[in-house]
This record gives sequence, structure tokens and C-alpha cells, in this order.
Amino acid sequence: MLLQSRLTRPVLSSLRATKATALRFQSTIKEVENLQKFRELIDSPKLTITDFYATWCGPCKAISPVLEKFNQEYTDVQFLKVDVDQAQDIAMEYGITAMPTFVLFKDNDALGKIVGANPSALKKAIEEYK
Repeated sequence: MLLQSRLTRPVLSSLRATKATALRFQSTIKEVENLQKFRELIDSPKLTITDFYATWCGPCKAISPVLEKFNQEYTDVQFLKVDVDQAQDIAMEYGITAMPTFVLFKDNDALGKIVGANPSALKKAIEEYK
């Protein structure tokens, strides 16, 4: 019994830490997994920035806090996230071949694409098209 409690404590602590980390970094940006819903969302007069990412992508993880900041800062811009592994039809529809890729839309028209984790290029594009 003593051996079991020693093994359980570290596992429980690890699970609690993982859950706390996941909650702390939970995104406020809308995740889209359905092509029809995606088309509806980008058919907007607002500038829409779509982050095409993968959960295993290091640069995608690195730029995620920057996107969260932009989402809070630019309230007149719609931000969306598309996991290319979960929504392959959306990624194929828009020719996504590298992650992260950011596609800018307005009124259902693709205005531009930024490939790579480049915060300054993203900010410049937002300022230009909003």
C-alpha cells in the first residue's frame, strides 16, 4: 500500500500541472472544423485573419500568444483558427502547404497570405486591410 501511494502522488501532481497548463493557454480565438461554417464566417465585411496551424508545429505554438494579443487589441478584426489535421478539407480548399499560414479575408475574398510565424508582417497586414 505504501508503494502504491508513492507512485500515485507524482502521477496526480503531473496530471494537475498538465491540466493547469492547458487551462492557462486555452485560446480565445474561434476554432473552425467545418468547411461550410468556415465559408459563412469569412463572408463578412470585417477583416478575417485565419491561422492555419498544426498542434505539432513549433512555430505555430510560438506565435499563438501573439495572435491572442492581436485578438484582444484588434476588436474590429475577426480571428479564426483551423487545425490542418482536423480540417483537411478547409486546408486543401485554400492551398495550405506550410504551417503556420495566415490567410486574410474580407467579404469572402482572399486578400493575401502570410507563410511562417512573422508577427511584424501579420501586424502590418492587419493595419493595411482592417
